[in-house]
Amino acid sequence: MLYGALAILMLASCSPGKEVSLSEVDSFEKAVPVWAEGRELEKNLTLSFREVIKGKRKADIRIAASTDYRLKVNGNFVGHGPCVAAHGFYRVDCYDIGPFLGKGDNVVSIEVAGYNEPSFYLISQPSFLMAEIHSGRECIAWTGRDFKAYDLGWRKQDVPKFSFQRPQMEYWILEPSYGDWETSLSFSSAKEVPLKQQEPKTLISRRVPYPDYTLREASRVDSDKAVIFSFGKDCSGFLGMEVSVKSRSRVTVDFDELLTGGEVRHRMSFRGYIVYELEPGRYTLESFEPYTMQYAQVAVEGDASVERMFMRDYCNSDVHRGRFTCSNPDLVRIFEAARETIRQSSLDVFMDTPSRERAGWLCDSFFSSRVTCDLSGNTLLEKNFLENFILPEKLPWVPEGMLPMCYPSDHWDYNYIPNWAMWYVLELEEYLARSGDRELVDKARDRMYALAAFFEKYLNADGLLEKLDKWVFIEWSAANSFTQDVNYPTNMLYAEMLDAMGRLYSDASLREKASRIRETIRQQSYDGRFFCDNAVRQPDGTLQRTDNHTEVCQYYAFFFHTASKEDYPELWDRLVNEFGPKRNKVNPYPDVPFANAFIGNYLRPELLSREGLTRQLLEETFDYFLPMVELTGTLWENMGATASCNHGFASHLAHVIYRDVAGIHDVDRVGKTVTLRLRDTGLESCSAVLPVPEGDISLEWTMKDGKIDRKVKLPKGYRLIEE
Repeated sequence: MLYGALAILMLASCSPGKEVSLSEVDSFEKAVPVWAEGRELEKNLTLSFREVIKGKRKADIRIAASTDYRLKVNGNFVGHGPCVAAHGFYRVDCYDIGPFLGKGDNVVSIEVAGYNEPSFYLISQPSFLMAEIHSGRECIAWTGRDFKAYDLGWRKQDVPKFSFQRPQMEYWILEPSYGDWETSLSFSSAKEVPLKQQEPKTLISRRVPYPDYTLREASRVDSDKAVIFSFGKDCSGFLGMEVSVKSRSRVTVDFDELLTGGEVRHRMSFRGYIVYELEPGRYTLESFEPYTMQYAQVAVEGDASVERMFMRDYCNSDVHRGRFTCSNPDLVRIFEAARETIRQSSLDVFMDTPSRERAGWLCDSFFSSRVTCDLSGNTLLEKNFLENFILPEKLPWVPEGMLPMCYPSDHWDYNYIPNWAMWYVLELEEYLARSGDRELVDKARDRMYALAAFFEKYLNADGLLEKLDKWVFIEWSAANSFTQDVNYPTNMLYAEMLDAMGRLYSDASLREKASRIRETIRQQSYDGRFFCDNAVRQPDGTLQRTDNHTEVCQYYAFFFHTASKEDYPELWDRLVNEFGPKRNKVNPYPDVPFANAFIGNYLRPELLSREGLTRQLLEETFDYFLPMVELTGTLWENMGATASCNHGFASHLAHVIYRDVAGIHDVDRVGKTVTLRLRDTGLESCSAVLPVPEGDISLEWTMKDGKIDRKVKLPKGYRLIEE
């Protein structure tokens, strides 16, 4: 084993014995980063670390790792990590293991996967583990002196990736004694792996709460085609099962969010299955990586039977404070589906989907961040998310000034979405209003101005962005086909970005520039009926407007303040009365491609909300989204079930319901004011609890004969404004 001390570079310090929250720990006293000698860059290598300690009434363990780990004590699951951070930074997890310790000797085991594979989910950085156990003020075990490591070989290394966006799939070759290393005090059936001290690590605190690990059972719902288990709705976590094996068998578990033709068929481009090769005996198995599913289908080659299927949630534990109920049970179902969606899609970053990617995407995060704040009462997760983008001196895999489209992640193909970087600025402005965290906004200043400078080289003589590189993304619809040469929705967003920067940093020149861009778009894009999506540069050098005009382009125009109801009354009336879900039945504009869920059909309710059209907003919410809830209990990426049926941004409906249905129109958490805007929504009654750092905002109201009777309770120091 390795001995010695290592100087660890830290952004903050926790003094020995200092009482801190488990999520605030940001250092180690004695542990050093270690890994199997010469194998820190090896792909898909899983090492099993263990240490035996005496029983303690109080004990905690600190862990930092790259890339994933699973912690157990005496074979009992304790936690999974790490909490992700930016390139070159590692967040420290800390667990109270006292409740898991017995009176005698105890086995603390940490299973660590070193993937060394580029993905959108985890950064590809050299593998390591840092761990140390404390009892009171004493550090009793640490990597660098204690913790033996083994390469047990249970997990097959040479396997394909789960998806383009995630590391390797799981393929296990096991025998009944495979778990002895986690429980046996005298484990000696494998050779110890020599460990080598790794490079120093920059450590920072976890900050966000630890996950919810609730266990849930599946029920068997076999079809005439397959053995199938159902969880009743979409769930995300570690898939477990109890298996009885009579002869050597191969058990494959396929999973998905929906059944297709009575069985699980993979609808998307990922390997939604786990493989186990098992020797005779009884097993309780649990996946190492988290997955999303409603259904799990079992196929057996040999003589084996799955007797139980379960899942250990790997979800946000901090979104349960907010509550909503009303006289319409379907609306309550939509609210709870929104909560379930964000619960599964937000652990340490705002993930787009907990299934194929688990990636922290910009734009998605603009919507998700509103919801987590509403349901948890804090901005801890959002701070982590935004902070990751500004921690490194230089962001890899993107040009100077650009931000990654999702992060922390690796884009070795150098792809990026210029539009998504603009959404970062918009979210940063809202984050400041939610948190009052001027320090982070000021730290982001240089990166924001570098972003603005990046776009300067794409400005044409009219002051508009032209021929942007890489993946110019508007939404999942035909709008993505009309992005060159001058894309007007992109320029609408660009103007809003400059305006937001001007407000954030008191820069009048940026706001003036935004105003000029909006006016140019109005002159070039509007054809008297709709805003057109793009204009193409002709061989003679002139810019010619196309006849492409999408539904989402109109929403961009109004949402980003290029258009207003007052300046474009006919277009506004057309959008309100002839677009939306009603156009699925009667379509007077077949030449205007439909918007999709991401993001047009979420921009639409924002526009209806601005004009107080609450009843229409509510009716369209049922039309658009209730069918999703009925099928998966979560909200989807697209209007159809062709992609993710559990997508973080879609949880934004919870924010809409609080704001427009309950009537908690605005909460100024910094200025401590609550603005109510109660409207006749057609509901008979409503009750809502919206948490803030100081407590809960509680509202109850009933509607009778056109009159509202309401009761409001505010935290101490808050002031009520009624509109």
